[in-house]
Amino acid sequence: MSPSPALNLRNLRYFAAAYEARSALAAARRCHVSQPAISAAIAQLEAELGQRLFVRQQRGLAPTPAAQRLYPMAQRLLADAQAMAAAFRPAETRPRLSLGLQASLSPALCGQLLAALREGIAHLELRLLAPEDGDTPEVWLGARGCAPAGLGAFEPLWQEDYVLLLPADHPLARQPRLQPSDLVGQPFVERCHCERVADWREALAALRPRVCAQVHSEEWALALVAAGVGLSIAPRPLGPLPPGLVLRQDVAALQGQRREIGLAHAGSAEGLLPRVLEVARAWGGPALSRAA
Repeated sequence: MSPSPALNLRNLRYFAAAYEARSALAAARRCHVSQPAISAAIAQLEAELGQRLFVRQQRGLAPTPAAQRLYPMAQRLLADAQAMAAAFRPAETRPRLSLGLQASLSPALCGQLLAALREGIAHLELRLLAPEDGDTPEVWLGARGCAPAGLGAFEPLWQEDYVLLLPADHPLARQPRLQPSDLVGQPFVERCHCERVADWREALAALRPRVCAQVHSEEWALALVAAGVGLSIAPRPLGPLPPGLVLRQDVAALQGQRREIGLAHAGSAEGLLPRVLEVARAWGGPALSRAA
């Protein structure tokens, strides 16, 4: 009996990218290769494993149970291979990047970009900075116009519309149309970390909202709305809504209100920055916000 063929790390990396993006085209952009290269890697893996990994649908790739089983194994193997290579690379030669993150961004979406950067820049060492740290990062991820002083250049990545979030069992969640009068006196969860919190206070002032909670993270805002504590104005979550939430866009004060998220930087073409921007452009924004 002949031994089973050794799985190719490159094929596993292409498979993992396709699994995460649910799209061969998006995986190709992330890995900086052609779409046929992704398809060929998946086909070779399927032949070696004797299992179908994806069902090709109109909107992209649907992973099979075999793919769902393979993905965590592939992640562990790829992480071990990266750690092995990093262990033998002198620390002083590893690329380093300080990155600032706007507090009102979704941690899940930030994680997608961080993963793309670490995958696209070998042995990258990231230093994440919060606004309260006081240091100006080399690159800052957040909404246009909100970057720290000195970071005037901006590379747009995706847009987010503002919506009204309601508990799923709230009467207004099922009402066919919302009128401004429907919001008079309603309890609101105020997202104090939002860069536009003052705008929303002004826009809702005439409705006399009852601020029942003030939070400083997206997780707490979504959790309190889902628990029925109150309503909230927030950027539209990308992808499936968390359980217990309903969103409404038919609110007069929110019509056309959106923010553009991207990378702010000083504009210099030196050092690691050009490669960071190249990887970010290839990534192209959150996978759940793109067509498959």
